[in-house]
Amino acid sequence: MNSKDTASGSYNQVADTETSIDDLGIDLVPPSQQTKKPAELFFVWCAANIGVLGVVYGAIIVSFGLSFFQSVLAAIVGVASFSLVGISSIAGKIGRTTTLTLSRSSFGKRGNIAPTAFCWVNLMGWEAVNIITGTLTLAALFAALGFEETTIITALSLVLFGGLTVVVSMLGQNTVLFMQKWITRTFGAMTLFVVLYLMATADWAVIMALPSGSWITGFLPAVSIIAAGTGISWAIAGADYSRDQSPSSSKKDIFTSVVGGAGLPLILLMFTGILLTAQIPDLASNENPISAIGRLLPSWMAIPYLAAATAGIVTIAVLSLYSASLNLLSMGIKLKQRTAIALDAVLVLGIALYVLFVSGDFLGPFISFLVFCGVFLAAWAAIFITDFYTKHQQAGYSEEELYGETGTIKPTLLCWIAGSISGLMVTNTGFIDGPFAVGIFADSSLGLFVSFIVSMVLYRITLKTTR
Repeated sequence: MNSKDTASGSYNQVADTETSIDDLGIDLVPPSQQTKKPAELFFVWCAANIGVLGVVYGAIIVSFGLSFFQSVLAAIVGVASFSLVGISSIAGKIGRTTTLTLSRSSFGKRGNIAPTAFCWVNLMGWEAVNIITGTLTLAALFAALGFEETTIITALSLVLFGGLTVVVSMLGQNTVLFMQKWITRTFGAMTLFVVLYLMATADWAVIMALPSGSWITGFLPAVSIIAAGTGISWAIAGADYSRDQSPSSSKKDIFTSVVGGAGLPLILLMFTGILLTAQIPDLASNENPISAIGRLLPSWMAIPYLAAATAGIVTIAVLSLYSASLNLLSMGIKLKQRTAIALDAVLVLGIALYVLFVSGDFLGPFISFLVFCGVFLAAWAAIFITDFYTKHQQAGYSEEELYGETGTIKPTLLCWIAGSISGLMVTNTGFIDGPFAVGIFADSSLGLFVSFIVSMVLYRITLKTTR
């Protein structure tokens, strides 16, 4: 096959038997390497969502003033957004390349640079979140071992966790997938044990007495926050891990493996966070929520749990770094993949240093980041899935529209921009306040839904008028 966008940016022949998935960059996966089964996607997405941050999500849901029943329902509905990742994973099997390379079919190669750049920024932000969460988890582990929580311990935790993440990133995708299977099983089993412990020790009277909140200004914003942090954020990476699926892998099995792999740990972890709020009411606003969780558990449970959680976050961080490096290639930035990973790592470590040692506030900027990025990503996701179901589900993707000089498809780009701006206009992100973020839109993140719907409707109209 002709390799048009390799990791080094060169134009050369790629031998099917000599090139690993890590060396392909954003090239089409050769048929000889399409050997993976849907079950492997289950472990990929389970590992990507089994971090302790899911516990914090549960506390964030309750902070919207919801009852226990409403909180659990919000968690389930929010996680259903992983259907978007399931769809982009199906597209990956059909298109045999990365998600943002497939996106060229609707935006054009040059026009795709703008949404891809934003997706790269989103992944960089998520990588910073993972580094920060991993550092706080490792610091909480040191505290559980008897060390005093100091700046030096936090700095040491950052160096150890950041270094471990970069090293694991260099090992290659197959090695990471092997690690993910065992980490998923270990941390998953320990999380289940912690949940059972919390259920046995929880103050159920307090939990069940939580008053019901507004379905419009409480429930929907909570759902949108979870959707922004889960399915919407990961939709841009679905095809990155399914492009080497076997032709015999069914769409149903791919979709079920992806959604099930992500949904099971996320719901379990968020349920844990909901239970914890009865004992740690300020968990969602705690400066170090991970440490607060560690202090609540007995040391014999906290030490192995936090150790397994640290390993789990490493694999999550590796996934973000890997997809971010592929996005650079999709934009035409010609770097070897390992060089791209190293560059991304330096950038996110800088962000982590600022949050951990200068601002001191983690959850505030985190939620603002989710809302702001979610508006743009929701608009892109609406266009991507509409384009897939309308044009490519049966016909597939042509090599010309993915790698040819297709320029900019202006109507599609305008649909994305219009949807994103519409969402921003009704959203308060913490640093950009929309002029129409009043009433039910005040202090909520409903702009994600607005962005998604506007882009989808406009793009559907565009497709009909250009036929």
